[in-house]
Amino acid sequence: MQRSSEDLDAIRQVVNQVLEAHAEEEGEQRSQARAEILIHSVQVFALRGLARTTVQHLLDAANVSRRTFYKYFRNKMDVLESIYRIFVDNMLLHFHQEMRQALSVKQIITNTTRVYFNYHVSMGPVIKLMMEEARSSASALAPHRVRAQQIAADVVTAEISRLTGRELDPLVMRTMLWTLENYSLYIFENGEFSQERLEQCQRVMIGIAEAAILGNEASPGFLEKPAS
Repeated sequence: MQRSSEDLDAIRQVVNQVLEAHAEEEGEQRSQARAEILIHSVQVFALRGLARTTVQHLLDAANVSRRTFYKYFRNKMDVLESIYRIFVDNMLLHFHQEMRQALSVKQIITNTTRVYFNYHVSMGPVIKLMMEEARSSASALAPHRVRAQQIAADVVTAEISRLTGRELDPLVMRTMLWTLENYSLYIFENGEFSQERLEQCQRVMIGIAEAAILGNEASPGFLEKPAS
């Protein structure tokens, strides 16, 4: 499945934004060649999967030499790990932005849930591949998954505690994040995105989170199937 030029532009914007931020932090100059390899590799991994992707496929997609590739990456797994780290860092950036803007717990729940799903949809089927890979404890992606969940859970828990005065068990938010992760795989079930599943998952996830955290203040009706 080839991605449109608009999809590629969206990926390019995310990759460049994160790489530029990293370059500023480390006092280095961002490499456009490295960025292009990452940008075009997203499409290759989404189309072929990890097992059927070779370094040559990545070279052809990015139109770079083997020498240039190995200047920045050890192998294809190193590329996938870099893409996943960019995804994680961008997600954390969005979570922090929502925390600063939200004025209530309901806003935190609704906004962070929608940001989470919208970002997954924007990245496309490669998200499913990366998330499944990151679940393996032996994978190079696994530590980045654990780090992201810990940071996100800590940030959201602290902000909810500030607004409610309640000290939530940290496992509550980790449980919400694990559920979100499973839902993200569900909306790309069989390799195809489903808008209906997306809307269903958003509605149910927001309802579950509100019920767990707000109790009687939660929005009613999330358990019922919407009328067709």
